[in-house]
Amino acid sequence: MKYYTVEGNKKSIFKVFAIYYICMALFCLVRVLSSIDGVLPQGKWGDIIFTIVIQLVLLFIIPFVLYMKFLKVTPRQTFEHFNYSKISVVVVFISIAIGILCFFVNVAVSSLFNGILTFTGYRFSSGGGDFDYSIGNFFLQLFLVAVCPAFCEEFLHRGLVLQGIKHMGFKKAIVISSLLFALLHFNVQQVSYAFVIGLILGFVAVVSKNIYPAIIIHFVNNAISTYLDFASARGWVFGDVLSGLQRMLLAGNTTLIFIISCVVMVVVVALLCLLIWLLYKRTIVSKVNKAIDKAYMKVSIFSRNQPIHVSAEHEAIRDLLENSTLLNLDYKALDNPIDIVMPKEKSRYAPKHMDMLFMWGAIAMGVVVTIFTYMWGLF
Repeated sequence: MKYYTVEGNKKSIFKVFAIYYICMALFCLVRVLSSIDGVLPQGKWGDIIFTIVIQLVLLFIIPFVLYMKFLKVTPRQTFEHFNYSKISVVVVFISIAIGILCFFVNVAVSSLFNGILTFTGYRFSSGGGDFDYSIGNFFLQLFLVAVCPAFCEEFLHRGLVLQGIKHMGFKKAIVISSLLFALLHFNVQQVSYAFVIGLILGFVAVVSKNIYPAIIIHFVNNAISTYLDFASARGWVFGDVLSGLQRMLLAGNTTLIFIISCVVMVVVVALLCLLIWLLYKRTIVSKVNKAIDKAYMKVSIFSRNQPIHVSAEHEAIRDLLENSTLLNLDYKALDNPIDIVMPKEKSRYAPKHMDMLFMWGAIAMGVVVTIFTYMWGLF
């Protein structure tokens, strides 16, 4: 399979941020219009239309079309650039497990940050009135809250942004894509855990060189939250987990609960690291092993004494290594453990101020709106 490189890696960074800024500005505009009575449909159908417009149109269709237009690529090349490729069943299950652990991280980070907000005088909204907790609405909410965001938001952030600016360096790309992901929520209550989850999703997308694990993790995290909301109202299994945990935190010994919480989080983080390492082995390492075995029947990638030199002409291997330094087959010593899966890039592009213009514009927009939501909660 031929590997398509993005035309003009240096110029593409400016174009990617321009596309993102357009999508973010339109998202902000729709949010403002939705808050004005009579402008957009209200009620249940209004929420459905709003979500579909935001997710499918603003976060997927528009950036998809603009990316093809600005960078002059085909739909197939776009999905290849964003690392849409087949994954095994094992990778699916590993991703699901990571998604479950991410939910615990989500709860921990949001609880801590919400406590800080409460301490500053922020008042949380009590939510809507009569919410429909029917079975039909459960599956509808699962589609709107879990399926759509998992596919569309990952397309925009772990596809367009992360892959579009990777020439700046993967570590910077992960942080920037995570920050934009957090700010795009336009909600001070969500910005903290969205940033942390974004870091995990970005790292997973880079480590696996595939966007599907991030999509699965995102779906699982949101699906659990949706299920627990309905389970609490309908008396389903695990429906009282979050409320029971909250009662325990409020009634128990503060010091003991803090120690237990720290131990639990250490275990969760350790399991996350283990699963991400297994994901790396099942994706990148597995692909490289198969490609090398196919080209050189008896060559082992795990040679101890001599570095492996692969032919640059072999297309299967070049497809894995070109424009990606995830695998450094010649490394001897590592300055940082993270370099095992994400070594320092040999040809990193230092963007100019003009390249970053729309990025700073998007960040400024997200910060202003997020601060506004915080001020709204104070008054």
